[in-house]
Amino acid sequence: MKSDSETKEKLLKSAKKEFLENGYMKASLRKICADAGVTTGALYFFFEGKEDLFAAIVKSPLDTLTELLKKHFSDDVSVMSAPGFMEKFSIETDKEHDSLGTTLVHHIYQNYDAFMLLLTKAQGSKFESCVDGLVELIEKSYKEMADRMAAQNPDCQVNEYMRHWFAHMNVDAFIHLLTHESDEQKAIGHMGQIMDYLVKGWMEMILIQEKESASK
Repeated sequence: MKSDSETKEKLLKSAKKEFLENGYMKASLRKICADAGVTTGALYFFFEGKEDLFAAIVKSPLDTLTELLKKHFSDDVSVMSAPGFMEKFSIETDKEHDSLGTTLVHHIYQNYDAFMLLLTKAQGSKFESCVDGLVELIEKSYKEMADRMAAQNPDCQVNEYMRHWFAHMNVDAFIHLLTHESDEQKAIGHMGQIMDYLVKGWMEMILIQEKESASK
């Protein structure tokens, strides 16, 4: 019913404001209801409690981001499995990462408040470790990608430290962008440069010559 839909939207709007102002732990359900002009009974009609209300704001954007990353890395693994990938690759002709950066930035900025909640206000909720989860996802994907590259270069092995570092840097780059730049178009421009930097660094540093590795 329209009235139910309107009530739920009022609650979500009020909850987003309260969570952004006070964070998950200090947010008041009573204040959320008062600001929305509804009773606490109305809130529990739609949501199980504070955790469920917070999830209604942040879960879908986070799930979509996760799926976008999984698809991209799955595609990357396929590309890197092709014979002679490293000899053929050129950052100047590779437009896939620019496209990815634009897609991710657009999604994040279309859900700006939700991601700010995840990054800065989620302590005490089940989402407080979401950044660690993204790093873990990327690092797992990077392992598969790096192993495919190493398989094509028998005299090399994976630089495990840099693999871990790149995973963190990818996530940190988006966090820094989101928390320091509020304009989406400017963020897309910055991310294009960041992606070029990270891809170049990956291609140069993810593999180590066996002799170099043995000397460390």
